[in-house]
Amino acid sequence: MRQAAGIAGGARRALPFLFAAVSIVVAWQLVVWITKPEPSILPPPGAVVASFGHLIANGELPRDAAISLARVFSAWLLSAAVAVPLGLLMGSSRALERIVNPFVELLRPISPLAWIPMAILWFGIGEAGKIFVVLIGAFFPILLNTIAGVKGVDPVLLHAGEVFGCDTRLSLFRRVVVPASMPAVIVGLRIAFGTGWAAIIAAELVAAQSGLGFLIANGMDVLRADKVLVGMIAIGVLGFLFDTLFRFLQGRFGYAS
Repeated sequence: MRQAAGIAGGARRALPFLFAAVSIVVAWQLVVWITKPEPSILPPPGAVVASFGHLIANGELPRDAAISLARVFSAWLLSAAVAVPLGLLMGSSRALERIVNPFVELLRPISPLAWIPMAILWFGIGEAGKIFVVLIGAFFPILLNTIAGVKGVDPVLLHAGEVFGCDTRLSLFRRVVVPASMPAVIVGLRIAFGTGWAAIIAAELVAAQSGLGFLIANGMDVLRADKVLVGMIAIGVLGFLFDTLFRFLQGRFGYAS
């Protein structure tokens, strides 16, 4: 019974997304029927589905998707490895926050896309430049949410920790502050992945020989709108799936959204 209820609940949550997808396809097909555009400008949904199948069959789409995901995950993990510990320390130490925060506030407003020319100049068009751009985009959401999570820990929890044996600041930090701030950290990781996902596509559009951004740029160069749309759909679907995963993790940590 519980399993059936879970399946039914999942189906109910999926219905709005299914309705949105069907509505987009129907509106797209109506536009094609009414305006009759050139296929190089706006192909019908059926042609895009056929192109989707062809690109999967020849391995081009899975390869480019895997390359983009590998770049994003590498930069995302690197940014998390730096931003989470730094955020925990900044949230716990006002002195450290006063030192580091001016640098953060000066660099944070600069869009990751603005770093693409410098990344090309510094690293060329290899992997390091793309990972650098994504790292810049992912770093600040993780850092700021981690700081907010530490500062938002309920004082009641801190007092309870002291009562139940956390007799040093380090013990209180490790056993109370870090676990209590995890929901906010997960939110930061989720936002950062979305930012990084957008940044890597932009970086691949400008300087890459592989990846979903390159797939889109290549389709544009050869006037293959169907190929461009396949790349766009793959980006949207993968982004949605990973965002769903992060929502699940937020729920596991008791922080649903």
